[in-house]
Amino acid sequence: MTSQKPSSPAVFWPRCSAVHGCTGRATGRFGGCPAHLRPREFEEFAGALRPGADLDLRGVTVPVWLLDGVLDAVTGPDGRPHLGRARFDGAVLPADAVLRGVCVEGDSSFDGACFLGGASFYDARFFGNASFRGARFGGNASFHEARFHRYASFEEAVFTCDALFGEARWHADASFREAVFMGAACFDRARFGRDAAMQAARFGGPVSFKRVQVTRHARFERTRFRQGVWLGPLAAGGRIVLSDATVHGSLRVHAAAPRVTARGIVVHGEAGFRLRHAELDLEDAVFEGPAAVRSLARAIQGLAPPVDAPAAVRVASLRRVGAAEGLHLADVDLSGCGFLGLRRPDALAITGDCAFATVPARRPLHPWGRGERAVLAEDLPHGAADPGRLRVLYLELARATAESGRPRVTRDFRYRALEMRRRTERDPLRRLGLHLLWITCGYGLRAGRAVAWLAVIVALACCGASALHHGDRARGGHTAHRPGGGHTAHRPGGGA
Repeated sequence: MTSQKPSSPAVFWPRCSAVHGCTGRATGRFGGCPAHLRPREFEEFAGALRPGADLDLRGVTVPVWLLDGVLDAVTGPDGRPHLGRARFDGAVLPADAVLRGVCVEGDSSFDGACFLGGASFYDARFFGNASFRGARFGGNASFHEARFHRYASFEEAVFTCDALFGEARWHADASFREAVFMGAACFDRARFGRDAAMQAARFGGPVSFKRVQVTRHARFERTRFRQGVWLGPLAAGGRIVLSDATVHGSLRVHAAAPRVTARGIVVHGEAGFRLRHAELDLEDAVFEGPAAVRSLARAIQGLAPPVDAPAAVRVASLRRVGAAEGLHLADVDLSGCGFLGLRRPDALAITGDCAFATVPARRPLHPWGRGERAVLAEDLPHGAADPGRLRVLYLELARATAESGRPRVTRDFRYRALEMRRRTERDPLRRLGLHLLWITCGYGLRAGRAVAWLAVIVALACCGASALHHGDRARGGHTAHRPGGGHTAHRPGGGA
C-alpha cells in the first residue's frame, strides 16, 4: 500500500530548548518542537503533512491534541492514517493513545517510548521494521489484528496491564526477549511467519497461546510464568523450546511440532504434555505436581501439522527427571528414551501402546518362539550403562508396565533385571545358581524353556527305558528256563 508523499516532508532539527524539560526536536522554520508551537504555527505545520509523510517526534511529550492533529493530517481516503517513516524514540505519549488502523509504510521506532496509559494499535499495519524496544505501557496495550510485515521487536518492553496480541500476524521474526508482562497476555490465534522469540520474558499474569501457528521456532528459554501457562493448541514447523523455564502454577502444552525441548524446566504445579508429531526431551526437568505425557490421536483442527513427521510422540530423554507426584506416560514411543538418573522411578506409570527398544532373543535350547525382547535404550549393544543401575531401572519399569495390558513387556523387564543381577553377582555359588536358573527355566519367566527341558528329560527317560527293554528281550532270546532249575539253548525256528 502506497500513498503520495508531500513535496516538502516534515523535518525536525535541533532539540527543543524549552525550559520544561521537553527533549523534542525543533522544526526548522518555527524554532520549537511541535508540542510547543503556537496554534497558528501548528496549523501551518499540520497543513504541510500529507498521507505517507515521515514523522519525527523523538523525545517529544506528545499531548492528545498533537497526536490527533497529526493523525488527522495524514489520514488517507481509506480512512487510515498513513505514515512514511515514524520515529517516536523516547517520546511520552498520552493516556489512551489511539493509533487504531495506522499504516506505517517505512520503518517505525518506539524505542524507549512511554505510554502514560492505555495504547491501541488495533488493526495497525507496519510495512517496515517495527521496534518497541524498552517501551513502557502504563495501561492496557492492544495490538489485536495488527500486521507486522517485517521484523518486529518488543525486547525489554514493559506491559504494566493487559497485553492483547490476539489474531496478530507477523510475516517475519517477532522478538519479545526479556519483555515484562505484569497483567494478562493473550496471543490467541496469532500467526508468526518465522520465529516467536520470548527468551527470558516475564509473565506475571495469565498467559494464553490458543490456536497459534509458528512457522519456525517458538522459543521460551529461561522464561518465567507466575500464574501458569497454556500453550496450545499450537503448531510449530520447528522447535518449541521451554528449556530452563520456570512455571508457578500449571503448565499445559497442547502442540504439534517436530521437537519439543523442556530441559531443566521447573514446574511448581501440575504439568501436561499432549503432543503430536513431536520428539520430547525432558532431561533434568523438575515437576512438583503430577506430570503426564500423552500422544494426540487426532490432528489439531485448523492448524497445519509439521511436514514429514510421524504422528507418534517420541520421548528422547527422562534422565534426571524429578516428578514428586508421579510421571504418567501414555501411548508414546520410548524406544530411544534415556531413563538413567530418573529421580522417582517408583512414581512412574506407563500405560497404553508404548514402544520400547528391542534386541534379538537368545534361545539356547529351542530355535522357535518369539524373536525379540524389549529392553531399554541404555541396554542396547552400543550402550555402556552400569548394570547395577540398569537392574534397578528394569525392576521399576516392570512395576510401571504391570497394568499396561502388555504382560510380555513386563516379563521382559523382569528377565533383564535378573540378567543384570547374574552379570554383577560376585558370590560364585549364587552366580552358579543364577546360571542354572537362566539355562533351565529363564529365571522362572520362560515357561517354554522349562517345558523344553522337561521334554528333553522325558525323551531321555523314554530312550533309557526303551534301551533297557530291548536289552532284556535280547537276553531272553538266548536262554530258556527249565522246570527244576535247568536251561537249554534256544534255537530260532527250531525245538530244543
